[in-house]
Amino acid sequence: MWEAIKDANRAVEPEESAEVRIAVLLTVLVAVVALLTEGVAGPVSTLGALFGIPFGFYLSHRMRRADALGLKAVLALTLVAAVGAFMVRATAAVSEGFGAVQLALAELFLWVQIIHSLHVPARRDLMFSVASSGVMFAIASALSIRLTIAPFLIAWLLGLVASLVLAHRSALRRLPALATDPPPIGAGAAPTALRSFAALLVVATLVFVALPAARSSRALSFPSSLSANLPIPDAGSLNNPSLGEGGPTGGPASAGGFAGRDSFGYFGFAEELDTSLRGRPDETLIMRVRAPAPAFWRGQTFDTWDGRTWTQSANEPVSIGGSEPIGIPRTAGDDAAFGEEFIQTFYMEQTGPNIVFGAYRASEVYFPDRFLFQLPEGALRSGVQMEAGTVYTVISHRPVVTARDLAANDPLRVGIPPEVAAHYLQVPDSTPPRVLDLAAEVTADATTTYDKVKAVEAWMGANTTYTLDIPPLPDGADSVDHYLFETRQGFCEQIGTSLVVMLRSLGIPARLVVGFTPGERNPFTGLYEVRGSDAHSWAEVYFPGIGWQGFDPTAAVPLSGEFDPGLAGEGLGRYFGERLDRALGVAPAVGFVVFAVAVAGTLIVLGAQLYQRRRRRATASWSDLALEQIDHIGRAAGAARSPTATLREYVHQLVDAAGADERLWDVAAVISADRLGPFPVSEAERRAAQEILDEIEHSSTSRRKAPLLVR
Repeated sequence: MWEAIKDANRAVEPEESAEVRIAVLLTVLVAVVALLTEGVAGPVSTLGALFGIPFGFYLSHRMRRADALGLKAVLALTLVAAVGAFMVRATAAVSEGFGAVQLALAELFLWVQIIHSLHVPARRDLMFSVASSGVMFAIASALSIRLTIAPFLIAWLLGLVASLVLAHRSALRRLPALATDPPPIGAGAAPTALRSFAALLVVATLVFVALPAARSSRALSFPSSLSANLPIPDAGSLNNPSLGEGGPTGGPASAGGFAGRDSFGYFGFAEELDTSLRGRPDETLIMRVRAPAPAFWRGQTFDTWDGRTWTQSANEPVSIGGSEPIGIPRTAGDDAAFGEEFIQTFYMEQTGPNIVFGAYRASEVYFPDRFLFQLPEGALRSGVQMEAGTVYTVISHRPVVTARDLAANDPLRVGIPPEVAAHYLQVPDSTPPRVLDLAAEVTADATTTYDKVKAVEAWMGANTTYTLDIPPLPDGADSVDHYLFETRQGFCEQIGTSLVVMLRSLGIPARLVVGFTPGERNPFTGLYEVRGSDAHSWAEVYFPGIGWQGFDPTAAVPLSGEFDPGLAGEGLGRYFGERLDRALGVAPAVGFVVFAVAVAGTLIVLGAQLYQRRRRRATASWSDLALEQIDHIGRAAGAARSPTATLREYVHQLVDAAGADERLWDVAAVISADRLGPFPVSEAERRAAQEILDEIEHSSTSRRKAPLLVR
């Protein structure tokens, strides 16, 4: 029995090619490094992967013909131990959240690759390594939120193609010998690999463009982490360090703005919003959001307006939480108990306010700290600083609504709850009458609340201009009146405020919200990239049975019931076009240099290929060139030679199947005699054979791949 096991163990022929092993090793290492850059492994796993895998491939090559039954037994026990360690870690990680379990699983795949690399004697074992490297790279891609993984992807694809091409050529060497000398295993592999790589890129691009966009699922992990667990001095208070001395926890504001604030800091994330302040955040990347659709990333709301400044009538926070996920209670106006599950994960790139952003209506939050603070109007704050690197996930249940649904649930017809009317219908007595008259005039023909909202939006779009360059608000002036009648120019604070005030004057509950617009969707990562310039304020309107619905004349986000998720590659052209415009606009010389380098590189490659071809033809024998000519004749006839076909078999195929000139048999005899005979053939025989080849080739070429010169 033992001998039978040993015989079965020797049944697989070992892979002798060092080139194949090196290509597979490089492919595996690229996937390993891509996975390690996502922080999935500790020091032991990292060292084991970076040094253990190359050593394992070396050891496998040296022991490729050994029985290694003892090594296999040890590796099997080691694999069982790795799985056991994963189960222990995963059980402990459940209390830390699903994200920790995902990282444990990724590290298990890493150890499987390390263990497997110690015994890869045969080609099938090497191909398993390639396949498992694909799994590791898929995990790394799922964890990655940046395009820094793109170079790893290109390198991995190149390694994948090279491994498959070299493995195929190695397999051909085991076939029966051909009439011609077989080329070295690496001969011609580079052009074949590059062509295959190009074809793979084309196919992958087409698949990427055609696939529907991915949607988040509760089956996925909910990562959460804090880079620095620094508590806010006053628990539950608003902290916005990006505003410098003028922030909620800093000193007084400077004239016209905040002293020392970061260029990306938004003055709306504070205890009050003064519409007389000017200045907008820059293009600094604030956060990335993984979400199945665009949405307003809400921060906080304001309900009290004095003609110039927004404040909150009730701002005493209440502690919520204690377990994960943290359940979020409903507040005034949150009528819909259920809705479409909408999962968003926020990856903070800058230190910012301790506001927990999320789409309406947040119902659960996976946060690295077990407690949050909720304001009476629903805004969420953390009790610790939101440093760069913070990750949290918000589960929202937003009502799936269409324009028809909003029109049917009219607050003016159905009724307004007292707790909503008490906070969201206030209009200052100092509001100029012409503001109230304009609201009534614009909506005179609108029959529903939804129609009135759209009528006011349409009037603003036709009669006012969005601009960041507006004059200062005069002392004592009403911000809405100044915007609607004096300048008719403003940005989101003036526009959103005017919409809220005009709707309130009509008896429609509304409030001002500050947060971020969706940002630009990166078609490669699928994440929305939110920048400082995306900081925004807009109006929310109450609809009975639905809750609060956002409206904004300046930033269109489709209603949840009307959104089409589209395709994964949607926006690809726009994404590249915008970056090309920026590159050419900032430094057109850089674009010219890149273009010139690309052209020069192409010419160098083509020149090198031409030189190599001419050099090879200059040193090749007549029989080598004649064989190439026969191959060319066959390809012109649509009958390319199989790598396993001998010269005799190929000529038989051309003459009998393709109807080629029977004189090819005479040419084949001369070639075989010249290559394999004891003495070279005479020059006259070569010349005669060459004349036949030239005649046949000329005839086949002139007919554009029609059947070859018939008998």
